[in-house]
Amino acid sequence: MNRKSYIDNVRRKLSSWDRDIAKLEKKAEKVTRTLHQHIDELKAQREHAATKTTDLFHSSEEAWLEVKKGAEDAMFDLKKAFRRAKARFK
Repeated sequence: MNRKSYIDNVRRKLSSWDRDIAKLEKKAEKVTRTLHQHIDELKAQREHAATKTTDLFHSSEEAWLEVKKGAEDAMFDLKKAFRRAKARFK
């Protein structure tokens, strides 16, 4: 292989790698966006669970069992969402 052929071959490989890197960057951006969406959802569910837990402190003795159910449901939903998000990004 002569010098010109060798240089052309290297340039083609570099161009190919540039395209591959650009594709990976696009995938990384999409994954990052998706991850941030999941994190935002988790934060919202966490806030909901915190609110339900605060409701426990302010509930009357008669109403606390009903309020407890809402807090437990919120905690369960948060746990489930966290597991889904964690599994997706392993």
